[in-house]
Amino acid sequence: MISESLPATARSSSPRSAIQLHSLRTATEPLPETIRRVAAAGYEGVEFAGRFLETDPHTVRSALDETGIAPVAAHVGLGRIEENPEAIVDRCRTAGCRRVVVPHAGSGHFRTTGRTDALADRLTTLVERFEMDNIEFTYHNARHSFSPPLDRFVPSAVTAVPLPMDGWHRTATALGRLLVSGDDISDRTGFGRLLERTSPGLTFEIDVGWVVAAGYDPTSVFELLGDRLVSVHVSDVAIARRFPRTYRSTSPGEGIVDLSGAVAAARETDAEWLVFEDDTAADPAGTIQRGIDLLGSEVPVEERPRSR
Repeated sequence: MISESLPATARSSSPRSAIQLHSLRTATEPLPETIRRVAAAGYEGVEFAGRFLETDPHTVRSALDETGIAPVAAHVGLGRIEENPEAIVDRCRTAGCRRVVVPHAGSGHFRTTGRTDALADRLTTLVERFEMDNIEFTYHNARHSFSPPLDRFVPSAVTAVPLPMDGWHRTATALGRLLVSGDDISDRTGFGRLLERTSPGLTFEIDVGWVVAAGYDPTSVFELLGDRLVSVHVSDVAIARRFPRTYRSTSPGEGIVDLSGAVAAARETDAEWLVFEDDTAADPAGTIQRGIDLLGSEVPVEERPRSR
């Protein structure tokens, strides 16, 4: 159970609106000022990334308390977490943030079933460590999470042959489609194996852009996760090259993702948050506005609780 000394972020029947602050990384103002700007636009939450790890967490907490904005989570690299989990715990508790998200695990972790199982063990260990301090531990998918492990289709010696990430992804996907009937995420993909092999305490943040780039419907991923889905990244991708096909991040609404369909499907889940993310953003003010236009705001700014 989460300590009551931390801000309440209990799940509601409809996901609330937030923005991933990595989208605002070009902002020159201090992080607390960015939080105030996000609050003024009508968001209900912020998800921390890079600058959070370098900013005094007491000033972050003050800005959150002042505006009534909720801290959705903090994105922190897996290596940094494992190097000093106590430092991450202390920073999050001071700021009032009760969720830590691994934003990316390299493609090599999904190349074979053994590597995916090893990653599952590492994540489960961290789930247990962070539970000791009432902090939830979450995994954020990438495109390669949804590739089939190569050793399901070829001898283990072949899996050791060096291949670039896209080459490995294309090879595994082609073999999977040839040799595995249907389109079952749980049986076909490394993501399905990770879900199966990790502790139920590990929750998930689904990036709809990279799910679509991997060839899957976000709705099917939402359904697979059930109550382990806690947040949805509303993002977009574009085709960078048609043959062999590759993808790149793009501003939401400018790519191939059916964002209205993904948002509608997410609103039917038990997820807490819809998190707007634009990996390509260069204009913080415009990005903030585009995000709130897409997600909307369930709670008028003037009705938000503020500290006394």
